[in-house]
Amino acid sequence: MLNLRALMFGGAVLALSVAVGVSPAEVQEKKPIKIGLLAPLTGPLASPGTEMVNGFRQYWNSVNNMAGGRKIEIVVADTTCNPDQALTQARRLALQEKVDLLVGPLCGHEGPAVAQVSAETGVPLVMDPAGADDVTKWKRTPTVIRTAVSSSQIGHPLGEYLYKDLGLRNVTFIGADYTFGHEVTLGAVKTFTDLGGKVDRIIWNPVGTKDYSTTVNSIPAGTGAVVPIVVGADRIRLFEDWFNYGMDKKHKIVASYWLHEDVLPQLDDRAVGIIGNVLHYVAGIDTPENKAFVEEHIKLYKRVPSWFAESAYTAGLWVKTALDKINGNVEDRDAFLKAMRTVEVKAPRGPVKLDAYDNPIQNVYVSKVEKVNHPVLGNILMNKPIKTYEAVSQFWTWKPEEFLARGPYKR
Repeated sequence: MLNLRALMFGGAVLALSVAVGVSPAEVQEKKPIKIGLLAPLTGPLASPGTEMVNGFRQYWNSVNNMAGGRKIEIVVADTTCNPDQALTQARRLALQEKVDLLVGPLCGHEGPAVAQVSAETGVPLVMDPAGADDVTKWKRTPTVIRTAVSSSQIGHPLGEYLYKDLGLRNVTFIGADYTFGHEVTLGAVKTFTDLGGKVDRIIWNPVGTKDYSTTVNSIPAGTGAVVPIVVGADRIRLFEDWFNYGMDKKHKIVASYWLHEDVLPQLDDRAVGIIGNVLHYVAGIDTPENKAFVEEHIKLYKRVPSWFAESAYTAGLWVKTALDKINGNVEDRDAFLKAMRTVEVKAPRGPVKLDAYDNPIQNVYVSKVEKVNHPVLGNILMNKPIKTYEAVSQFWTWKPEEFLARGPYKR
């Protein structure tokens, strides 16, 4: 009679659980876990956004969309690489879609906006791949951890590489004029000038710059090298204008953030030999984990994965590892976040673990563009590591307290 009343008054789950001897908590554990994925699918960074979604789905498909004994459902939202849109979409996912956790966004300046939603709602945010330094330094949120990279974390080794390995003493930077670009560029400026280097000029360009002719023609004569930090479709435009205006005959170019795998298919052999990136992932890393990831990605998408794809793939791996550790009990948000903070994973990029400020400690690779013959894709361009900085911290060689006391890098 008790079970019948429960069914009549909408208590079907409770009644059935009593009837078969299963607790309500056990029934609850069988519900799918919903993950809200925030990525720019339109706008200037639509290509990296698509790579991000592909990499995330690749990982979850490889484990049959299961974690902790529960099914995984992915809900994708387009942020357009706009903080306001990212804020709106994150709130929709958290409040209307009722996702259990958020992953993303991609653009650095979207990161703080989505972190705000996590703080408001309590929904855990696995920030990947947005790199805004603030999130894991001065404006930390208890419900937010990052699995990708902090912006200046790739800038610091770049500055050292320019000075120590390339022997450069004066350089010109071309920087993307938004949060991520500022922090990567100025992180490199800090380590380069601390060693004794001189910056001839920093030329800032807004995201979505259509024409780089003015930029390349305003590079100071006699500069030792040009170092671009550019994003999205701007990377292709800069590449074309660099050669169209004969800059390759006037200046050496050494990139920190430029020729990623997602744009290489749109370039030609002029890219071969260029040091294209100083980054925490490139497709040519020679490990079993990365080779398996790259070949599976090529099989699925007929292209070499960029760092956006690997980063999202690793975010999925990290989330599953944490969910397995807590038997899928994602409703216990504290337990989930604790698991994310304490597990270590062997990703395609290499070993990764979080520091005490919720940012990965990981390798950073200097890479050069090479032409390779792939059995499926034929002759293609790919980034191959030529130097590895192991276990790089977001604080570089400084103590966290010392770094934090200086304040953020700002234009």
